[in-house]
Amino acid sequence: MNSDVIKNFYSELGFPGPYTWEDIQFYEQEGIHNIYLREIDRHLQDNTDILDVGCGTGLVSNLFASRYNSNFTAVDFSNSIDYARKFAQANNIDNVKWIKQDFTKFKSEKKYDTIICCGVLHHIPNYKQALEKIKYLLKPGGQLLLALYNPWGKFLKRYFTIRYHSPILYKDQEHNPFELSFTYSQTLKMCSDLQFEAVVPSCRDRFVDLHALFNNQNGGLALYVFKK
Repeated sequence: MNSDVIKNFYSELGFPGPYTWEDIQFYEQEGIHNIYLREIDRHLQDNTDILDVGCGTGLVSNLFASRYNSNFTAVDFSNSIDYARKFAQANNIDNVKWIKQDFTKFKSEKKYDTIICCGVLHHIPNYKQALEKIKYLLKPGGQLLLALYNPWGKFLKRYFTIRYHSPILYKDQEHNPFELSFTYSQTLKMCSDLQFEAVVPSCRDRFVDLHALFNNQNGGLALYVFKK
């Protein structure tokens, strides 16, 4: 897949879309209602080093950097990261280092306690090599929060979004950046081949496929947690 197609698409659209400080405060005051974000929140803590791979507009990094006294590094190769950086500066979020770079070219001597990689691997042609790089960047015992598009959830979300709502968020499927999707079994095999240990219950055993199918909040994303 041509990486320029992906970069240009997300530079134009921005994903996960614009958000405000009021949105961040809502999460702080009312709790995180989005299943996907709430699951990430369960696995974060203070005084850790966290890498956000393919951060886009930075919602995940900015939200959790405002909640946790940890050091965040966020990497993305599209112009979406400019929104993330400006948002952080405007709202005094100073514990995120923003790096505009293709993750496949990203280098770091630093190792991380947690790596967040959400809705990104399907954009990387050699996703297995990317997973190997993620493993290398993790500290021993570090955790990978991995969100992948599930074929069943992606199908249902695409159908309802295009049929009943604005199709703009899913026009990228016409250009095929969502080319890859992974079932529960495929994901576990892919990660176990690299000696990642699956963490239960976040991997949700085999119900993860049904969870992704009916969870329209995430566009068919299924979240897995693995340990090095």
